[in-house]
Amino acid sequence: MGVWIAIVCAGFTMWIWHPPDGVSRLGPVKQISLPTWARPVPGAMASKRRGWIAALVAVLIIAYGWSISPLALLVGPVAGVGAWVGLGRLEPAAARRRRLQTLEDLPQALELMQACVQTGQPVRAAIETVSTVMGPPIRDLFDAVTNAISVGMSDEQAWRVLADDPVIGRVARDMARSSSWGTTVSDILAQHCVDLRRQGTAERLAAAKSVGVKSVLPLGTCYLPAFMLIGVVPVIAAGFTGLFG
Repeated sequence: MGVWIAIVCAGFTMWIWHPPDGVSRLGPVKQISLPTWARPVPGAMASKRRGWIAALVAVLIIAYGWSISPLALLVGPVAGVGAWVGLGRLEPAAARRRRLQTLEDLPQALELMQACVQTGQPVRAAIETVSTVMGPPIRDLFDAVTNAISVGMSDEQAWRVLADDPVIGRVARDMARSSSWGTTVSDILAQHCVDLRRQGTAERLAAAKSVGVKSVLPLGTCYLPAFMLIGVVPVIAAGFTGLFG
């Protein structure tokens, strides 16, 4: 039984890490509306890969738990769903670094764009200017807009390309509405500069506060052996000495 379970696990692992069929990428992308608590964070593991891992967790729990209790038939699927959601909520380190760098650089980019607009440049020219001046990741985001415009999209459609980005998404949606409704771009950029700086300050404060929580486990790992040797072992040794002495 254990050999067959190991073979199944190896097969699932190979399926997870095997690149998808290139032909399947040509099909239409299916959008499924998920509740907020189940939506993966940007940059999270692909949904298909998370699904196979979740299925593997459910199968293993059912296979090993069935002999103990029939409740394994219920616990397995619940654990699988929990694994699928939990893996989707984990933000990769690279995605987090990119998000924080974007959050730090975006206010300056919007200020430069506002200055270009106030001097009389069209919004399209302002985007290209800022994209040239700024480095990645801002350049990559603005290049997505300029590339969309270059292939014939309207300004509104081009900004909608970034509508789901975790940092610039709100800016992109407001810029798309501005292109459609003809509202003042300069005021929108100024307001988002203020909001993004506040958000950046809040992110840095949250990161500073989390240092103490994250350091508990390493400190505990370091001090626990010393505490056991100095505080617990002598007491146990003294007890055995008094009992058998």
